[in-house]
Amino acid sequence: MSGSAAMFLLAMLVICGCETGNRADIESILNPGMLPYLKASKLIQVSSSDTTGGNEDYIRVLPGKTATIFNVSGPGIITRIWFTIDSRDPYFLRRVVIRMFWDREKSPSVEVPFGDFFGTGFAYKQYATPYLSMSSGGYTCFFPMPFEESARIDIVNETGKEIPALYYQVDYQKLDGYIPRDVAYFHAFWRRDVRTDYDSNYTILDIKGRGHVVGLNLNVQSYRKNFAFLEGDEKIFVDGETKPSIQGTGTEDYFSSGWYFNKGEYAGPYNGLILKDTSLGRIAAYRFHILDPIPFKKSIRFSIEHGHGNQEIADYSSTVYWYQIEPHQPFPPLPKAGLRIPLRTVVPNGILEAEKLSFNLGRIPSVKEDMSDWGAEWGGLKQLRVETEKNDSFSLVLNNMSESQYDIRIYFTRGPDYGNTAVYYQNKKIGEIAGFNPSIIPAGPLVLPPLQNQASSIRLSFRVTGKDTLSKGYATGLDALEVIPKRSYIPDWYIIGPFPNPLGSGGARLGIDSAFDPEVSVDLTAPAEGFNRKLVTWKYVKTPENGYFDLTRYFRPYEMAVGYAVTYLFSESDQEIPLWVGSDDGIKVFFNNRMVYRFLGVRIAEPDQKEILLEVKPGWNKLMLKVENNLGGFAFYARLIDKNKSLVVSAEQKRQIYRKK
Repeated sequence: MSGSAAMFLLAMLVICGCETGNRADIESILNPGMLPYLKASKLIQVSSSDTTGGNEDYIRVLPGKTATIFNVSGPGIITRIWFTIDSRDPYFLRRVVIRMFWDREKSPSVEVPFGDFFGTGFAYKQYATPYLSMSSGGYTCFFPMPFEESARIDIVNETGKEIPALYYQVDYQKLDGYIPRDVAYFHAFWRRDVRTDYDSNYTILDIKGRGHVVGLNLNVQSYRKNFAFLEGDEKIFVDGETKPSIQGTGTEDYFSSGWYFNKGEYAGPYNGLILKDTSLGRIAAYRFHILDPIPFKKSIRFSIEHGHGNQEIADYSSTVYWYQIEPHQPFPPLPKAGLRIPLRTVVPNGILEAEKLSFNLGRIPSVKEDMSDWGAEWGGLKQLRVETEKNDSFSLVLNNMSESQYDIRIYFTRGPDYGNTAVYYQNKKIGEIAGFNPSIIPAGPLVLPPLQNQASSIRLSFRVTGKDTLSKGYATGLDALEVIPKRSYIPDWYIIGPFPNPLGSGGARLGIDSAFDPEVSVDLTAPAEGFNRKLVTWKYVKTPENGYFDLTRYFRPYEMAVGYAVTYLFSESDQEIPLWVGSDDGIKVFFNNRMVYRFLGVRIAEPDQKEILLEVKPGWNKLMLKVENNLGGFAFYARLIDKNKSLVVSAEQKRQIYRKK
């Protein structure tokens, strides 16, 4: 036998001997059913106890420093981790990071903001599960974490302030034997999308390797302060499959709730709601896959819709927990500490970023300032910082204003060297920015009274009037302006419905392209055959002042249904008039019996989702909307931009004509 063959045989004998003779009995340690059985291990605790015998059972962590609180040799298995943190930073839950390394790896297997790791990323909130909990400021984890060669846990202080007291205990079983090869290592990963204004799903996890997912906590803050995002379905693709092996039915369903997910807070062993804050539009929930782990052999891609059809714009963040055979792919870098802070004010879409506007500053210096160290709220992560002094003034002219009246909201910055800046319109003070705060924070909105359009423009003047006695200066920090037209909606309609909206092959809704009686001819005095062949008649209804025309108030049933709305426009001449519509769900627009717009999809109705140019003829013109609904809301918005006030828009006059007939 050659020397190399003998060495190979010897190596195989060693490996085989290890597999049969010195294998750690992890199941005996972790399985509650084997609690009476003797354990082939030793429990060791590494803690922050005062080794001098005093009562200072904590460590201090300086700003920007990393504290290695656990660094031991294996084989072993961590069975309990406990922390209490005393921090003066109000956002320490996101600005302190926990990292874990196994077997001297260079890339951490766990890298998560401290609060999110324990399920409390938004706020200091008590809850309890068998695996993660927070009780009276004590954060506990019972996920078992095996390691063969070594284990290290780091705490990274990115708060910008000293952590004066960090208490901890890490319990682990020192094993007599080696870790079996089919035992995977614990991993956790955090990610965040501050603004889900895109069409694809929010990605929770997308990795290669072999293992199984065991849990998730999800934090969502809606930009509309509602819970429409609960309609989003999870999709999980395993091992490169093109169709998901798990296709959910709704966010609340994934967390094992139902209709009343957002009605109260609850906690169970494997799923629960940690936080529901209606005022901020926040929900935090967890789901553990303990009895239903999600195995993968090559890869896994775990995503979830942000609202049905990804319509919801929200701040999504998630921590996913899984076990995987090493090595693992390195994680993307965590966002900087400032960009992990929960949103304190929500700046809507469609804003005008101040640093991109043409302010008339004269000789006052200004800078486009990066605000990413202070939070994610600032549009484009920048602001316009104007280095004003007392009594300085500057102005802004908003041009190309097409509406007669606007509501304007100003988002600004408060900080230790900011002053008070009054806002004027036509020489009248209409609001004031109070700029001082001990630390830099996003603020607003400052809501201005309705402003009249003057020659297609609005001019705002800003004047520094003083400062707080504690402020170090008079600076003005401007983030963005939200400019909202004072909308006037089409005042009245005839409506008729419901008509059926059946499902076709592949889930297509057939009602939108089925020509029911109102599309053939409109006779406001004649009934039509509607849902389930019942006769339906035209109803005259006035539009609510807010423009939200809720068809669920008038139609039964209103799900999987279609309805029509008709009104009339009188003009003295040929002209082109913009029509703005929004719908829940699909919509067709007919003008003078010709279809001019079609949208088929699932969405929540909002004003001005689509502009359509109408070719208006002299005399009476007929405008008809056909709105179709899937499930839930059934509504529309509709308004005309009549700059010259040349139209008569009235279904009432037509009603009188029909009455005379």
